[in-house]
Order: sequence, then structure tokens, then C-alpha cells
Amino acid sequence: MPELLKEITGIDKDFLIRVGMMNPNSLIPVIDSLIDIYKSKKIFKFLHIPVQSGNGEILAKMNRNYRVDDFKNIISRFREESPFITISTDIICGFPTETKEQFQDSINLIKEIKPDVLNISRFWPRPGTTAALMPQLQGEETKDRSTHLASLFDWISFEQNKRYRNWEGNILIDER
Repeated sequence: MPELLKEITGIDKDFLIRVGMMNPNSLIPVIDSLIDIYKSKKIFKFLHIPVQSGNGEILAKMNRNYRVDDFKNIISRFREESPFITISTDIICGFPTETKEQFQDSINLIKEIKPDVLNISRFWPRPGTTAALMPQLQGEETKDRSTHLASLFDWISFEQNKRYRNWEGNILIDER
């Protein structure tokens, strides 16, 4: 993908590219070249990288082939090169067998990385998956966790947006 983006950004026209969602294990092998490409004025400074959980055991049960530290390293590396990059991530609340302590790891991760966009999903079992056969959390517990995370994110978002007070510059509205 970095090679294609490099070719596209080399086109002598006026346009912007918004790179879509990437999961951590597909980004890790190309991180250096992707960070370099993100320096182009033709790339939106937006990174959507879903972590799903802040707990390694839960990530393993989700069959994710990355660690929380991999995710944190990716975020750190991109922010070093582009401090105002918009970071978007996803968390699933209430994955089967997730304990309160394991969910707290997700809370702590969100507090640490302070994403600009957070997509919160409540777990629901997909038929035929391993997770559908695992002991499920009660719906009320899953709802409480997603509500708690949403409340935390509202505060983080409020605090993060303070950095734009008195900011002046050009903007581009890309959606209605």
C-alpha cells in the first residue's frame, strides 16, 4: 500500500487522500514508509486503527495478532511525526469472559492515548464464531461498560479540543 500511495501523491494535481482503516498487524510491517507518506500534503492527517481491547488476553481470544504495546507504539510513532494527526480507534465492550479488570485495561488505554475519534461497540455474538460459544456477559453489564467508556471519551474529547482555542487556519469540510 505505501508504494501505491507514493505513486498517487506524485500525481501533479490538487487533491487529498483519506487513507482507510488499517488493523495494527497490517500496519506494523510498513509503518516507516507509511509515516513517510503521511508527510505528504496530499494525505489527510487521519489514522483509523482499531484496537478493540486494551487487554492482551482479550485480544488473543478475539484472534487479534497484535499486542496492546504494538498499538501504542503505532500511535506514538505517528504522533511524533504529525502531532495534530487525528487518531480514530474502536473498542468492543463486553467481549465474552471479559472481566471488569480486563475492561479497565481498555479504559486505561483510552485515557493514555486520548484518541480524537472513538467508535464504541457492544459485543454481540455472530453465529458460527468461537466467541458465540463462549460464556456471554449480561446485556446490562455490556451496556454499563459502553456507557462508562462513552462518558470518559466525551471528557477526553472536550479536553483535546481545547488545543484548538484561538487557532486560525484553513479548513476543508469533506462531508455534510
